Amino acid sequence: MLRAEQGQTKAAARIIKWTKTLRDSVVETKYQGRTVVRAESGYYAWDCSGMSSWILKRSAPAALRALEKSRPVARDYFKMIDRSPTKRARRGWQKLPHVSDARPGDVFAWLRSPISKSRVSGHVGFFVTAPTPLPDAPSIYIARIMDATSLPHGDDTRPQEGEGGFGFGTMLFATNELGETVGYGWHGERSLEWGFMPAEVLYGRVSR
Repeated sequence: MLRAEQGQTKAAARIIKWTKTLRDSVVETKYQGRTVVRAESGYYAWDCSGMSSWILKRSAPAALRALEKSRPVARDYFKMIDRSPTKRARRGWQKLPHVSDARPGDVFAWLRSPISKSRVSGHVGFFVTAPTPLPDAPSIYIARIMDATSLPHGDDTRPQEGEGGFGFGTMLFATNELGETVGYGWHGERSLEWGFMPAEVLYGRVSR
């Protein structure tokens, strides 16, 4: 599920390639605000936006420059996607109208949920599988994602009691009758029981 040819653009294909590289090379990782990477020893310490920016610098540098920040945070990714066109790419970014349009290598981002007590601006990461509707709940989509976090998702590669950092997990995305994503299930299918966080989630595709 991490084949580079699954990317819908050359930049997305490069993201998937880096996904595979990181999957195979990370020896130690942790979640922290400052990005520290020592690739030769397999050490990667960062938060979600630090990881995303590190990957975009190597996969879609024009899209990263379009954020116009030396250290963009999740809020900057959300705003960039929100103001991008849906019919074509502009400044390396294209907004995807619906979660079902997302493919491996595409970006998801949201602002901090109104009920969240976290101090972070939101969250950003990448899809590694295309979102698909749940058989018994077609307005809810499930996908495998890649991000950096201190709190693991469903079926996560990071230990529950570890230091977080880079990894893969499963998330749910809930849509309304207009097709807008209005909430996310952080813990994958367990979120059906544990609950969703209300938030507008946006999806973007980078092209260069």
